[in-house]
Order: sequence, then C-alpha cells, then structure tokens
Amino acid sequence: MRSAIAEQMVAVSGRIWGLDAIEIHDAYWASVGVSCVRLGSGVGPDSGADVFLLLDADQLVVFDLRQISETLLWNGADLTRVQLIEQSKNGYQERILFGNDGRVAKIERSYQAERSMSGQVTVAQRRSDAEIWASSDSRQHAIAAMRGQRQLRIDAIDCHGRRFHAGVAGDPERVIRAIARIWAHPDRVIVGIRRLANGVFGLEGDALDEHDRCVGPLWLGARVESDRIEEIGPSIVWDSTPMESRRVRRISEIFSPEFARSSREVHGQGDWYDPVKRAIDFTLSLVALVVLSPVIIAIAIAVFIDDGAPIFFGHRRQAKGGRIFRCWKFRTMRRNAEALVAELRKQNLCDGPQVFIRDDPRVTRVGRILRKFQLDEFPQFFNVLIGDMSIVGPRPSPDNENQFCPAWREKRLSVRPGITGLWQVMRTRAPGKDFQEWIQYDIEYVERKSPLLDLRIFVQTIMNMLHIGRRPGNDGATPKN
Repeated sequence: MRSAIAEQMVAVSGRIWGLDAIEIHDAYWASVGVSCVRLGSGVGPDSGADVFLLLDADQLVVFDLRQISETLLWNGADLTRVQLIEQSKNGYQERILFGNDGRVAKIERSYQAERSMSGQVTVAQRRSDAEIWASSDSRQHAIAAMRGQRQLRIDAIDCHGRRFHAGVAGDPERVIRAIARIWAHPDRVIVGIRRLANGVFGLEGDALDEHDRCVGPLWLGARVESDRIEEIGPSIVWDSTPMESRRVRRISEIFSPEFARSSREVHGQGDWYDPVKRAIDFTLSLVALVVLSPVIIAIAIAVFIDDGAPIFFGHRRQAKGGRIFRCWKFRTMRRNAEALVAELRKQNLCDGPQVFIRDDPRVTRVGRILRKFQLDEFPQFFNVLIGDMSIVGPRPSPDNENQFCPAWREKRLSVRPGITGLWQVMRTRAPGKDFQEWIQYDIEYVERKSPLLDLRIFVQTIMNMLHIGRRPGNDGATPKN
C-alpha cells in the first residue's frame, strides 16, 4: 500500500538519491562496463570502457546486452544498430472487428506475441568512434567523420528492449523503474547507498523498522524518518526531500582498483612480451613436470585407489582465439558428477554459469585434499608445455560459460588462459559476486598484463597454496564444472 507522500514524490523531484533518469541510466550501463556517450555533448567516453552506447542527447535505453553479445563479438562491425523490439502481448489473443454498420465483421485471432519496434540504439566498439560522436553536432556528421578515417562497417540486429526519452513526460520515471527491476547491485556503482533488505536499497544511514513492510526490488530515496514505508516491488519511493546527488563511480573504479596501481607500472611491452612469456612458460612447465613427477605419480595412484579410473579429467575449454582444447586435471569428483549438477543447482553459490558448492558431495575424499592445496591443477603444466595455456592468464572456460560474458569477451580469448590468474588471487567469494568478479578480473588482466603483474599473481598463488596472507573469502578453490 503506497502512502500519500510517496504518491506525490514524482511530482516533487522525479529523482532517486539525488540522481535524475540520465544519471541512473548511465550508472546502470557503467555497472556492466558500457559507457554512454551522447551526441554533441562534448563529454568523451569513460576511460575504463570497451563498449560504447552512442545515444541522442536525451535518449535512454534498456535491453539485455547478453542477447546480442555473440553477434557483437564475431560480426566484426565497427557500429551495430540495435533495433529494440518491445513484446507487448503474449500468447493467444482475440479481437472483435466491427463493420461500418456497427455489426461484427469478424473475430481476429492471434496465437503469437505481438511485437513493435520501440527504437534504435547504436553500439560502438572503438573509442575513437565514441569520441567523434561526442564532438559531432548531428548523426550524419558523426558517421561522415568516422567514414573519413576508414572504411566503416555497419551491422544491424534485433534485440528485446525499450527506448525512452528524458524529455518525454513520464519516461524518466518509467526508465528508472525498468532499471530497478533488473539491476541487482546498484550499491556497487552509486556511492552512499546500501542494501537495506533483500532487493531493497536506500541511503547509507537509513534503516527499516518493524513497522515498514518492504518487498524488493525496491529503491527508497531521501525521505523523512517518520514516513512509514509499505511497498511491494518492483517500485521506487522517490526522493521526498532535496539532496545532493550521490556520486557515480567510473568504470575504472568499479573494476578492481586494488591491482590497478601495480599493473599500470609497466606500459606497452611492445613485441617482446608475448614471445618472452611463452619461453618462460615452456621452461617453467618443463621443469615443473620433471621436478613434480614423483608427486604426480603418487597423486595418480591415490586417485585410482580412491575411486578407480579415469585418473585425469579433460574438460573442453576455449583457448586463445576460441580454439577448443582439453584442459587436464586430476579427477577430484565422482564419476557421475555431471549427472548430479541439476540436482545440486539450488546449492550453487556462484551467480553465473559456474557451479561452486561448499562441502560438495560430488567431490571424492582424495579430491578434497587435492582441491584444498590446488594439487589437481598439476597436469595443466602439460597444457602449458604444448602451448594451450600459460602459467598466468584468464581462467580457462568452456563455450557455454563464455556465452554469458558481455560483448567485450573477445579480450579474454585474445591471450592464452592460465593455470592461475588475477581472479583466482583477488576474488572474494561474496554472495552474488562470483560471476561478476570472474569477468571483471579476467578482463582487467588482459588490459593491464605486464611482467610485474604476472610475477605478483604467481607469488600470491604460491602464498595462497601455503595459506600465507590469503585474502578474506578466497578459499583457493576454483569452481568445477
């Protein structure tokens, strides 16, 4: 039940946490690494972004980037015009049509959802194109300037979504409500807000008392403390009192500031970095296989005694460029582990396609020991030796996981995957963050890779294995599929 004060809030300000619709909209897209660039604004793209929405001055859009990520990744287009399709009605519908004489002419039946085009938005993957867009006074001039630099390839695809305009009455409130429905963690981007309850967000310092009845998704704006809140989401309780706008973090702040300083110390390694790293990988993996051969043999015997054959498990993963390879590990799960995934899905602690279950019943007795000390990864030195992997790099992942990544996932596939990486040493295991952190840290590694960063990751991995200086929440285990 909505209070009278809450009903009047839209008329008072139309703001939430001091932010207007454009600021909320741009903050939402920043949360997935996308920079919103407006035509003729003179404001260039966020330095931390790799994908850019080229928008008109008051344009606002809401759609699921994952629907088109596969196309954006592989079509090679400089610009992609995304036609936003709004599905207005679902399933079977009947409509009575009357003739000029007022009598029923026919009954029209529809067995499919009605679709209508809500609008269009342009997605760019070149920073230079976004900069041209921001400095141009018209769409035509912007496209002409881009074509003046090179041959421009433009593609077009459809995607379910909606377009709004900040200057159209009611649209600012509608777009914020639409974003609140789908944005699970605004507190990670907007400074000064926090989660008050499951799906309920408000200002830091606010709290719900025993008289408030709130069901998320729900955003609570600046309000008088005496206001009683009775809201069932999805809903917005708008600012009822003026307040200073909350600061929105830049994309470079959202995506791992902790390793940013050290990884920026080396810039532009030129042509020597990759071949030198490959030579180091080959040498270290060969030495590791020789030195660890007695341990590898002992582990193989233990795995066989505990649960029989096979001793090794080769999961199909994607290597550099998307090539499929077998990523080898000692088998740590029961032989019917894959069949149990669906049954155990409710216990999954990851927020993406991975599976991570504490005290996982699929894991064998020997497997628990191997996982605790990451000894199950030893066979991957063979993958490094033959060139499928590197010692340090993004987590190797299969195609069915990569399809969940944003459009800029090609960065993950531009380098060899690693036995260890930035995600493995930096993840927090915080509820609802594992999938986002995996993408965040893997992409950050590719963008900021350097010999110093590789060395820091390698040393931290050894420390984690020895339980020295382990980060809170980082249990050293990798989600198994």
